[in-house]
Amino acid sequence: RVTLGTGRQLSVLEVGAYKRWQDVSMRRMEMISDFRERRFLSEVDYLVCVDVDMEFRDHVGVEILTPLFGTLHPSFYGSSREAFTYERRPQSQAYIPKDEGDFYYMGAFFGGSVQEVQRLTRACHQAMMVDQANGIEAVWHDESHLNKYLLRHKPT
Repeated sequence: RVTLGTGRQLSVLEVGAYKRWQDVSMRRMEMISDFRERRFLSEVDYLVCVDVDMEFRDHVGVEILTPLFGTLHPSFYGSSREAFTYERRPQSQAYIPKDEGDFYYMGAFFGGSVQEVQRLTRACHQAMMVDQANGIEAVWHDESHLNKYLLRHKPT
């Protein structure tokens, strides 16, 4: 249970049950995009997408609220691009060539303005649907597509 201040509201989007955790993770982009269409545009200015099992060890405040933000993956912080586990198969929509990429972002914590998050989630969902139609699943699922999107649309 989270105690919120006066005038604050928390919306939780529940994901249906799936056989594989990867399917739950990949549905995130579709759900955020669809839910935005119904409610977010008229109710909020920013969306922050956080995995339910994230543990914050310090204060995270309004300083993160920029048009588009991503969070560097702690396993790759300070690493060179050769260490990043980008999708390397050219057949995938999440493909990033070996000579591209400057950061590796975690899929568990990203956000920005409603409009920017909607663009991101829609683009990632569409790319995942193309991959699915072609029998491809990116190496790190929605996180691979997030990294491809953030490579082309630099976050803060």
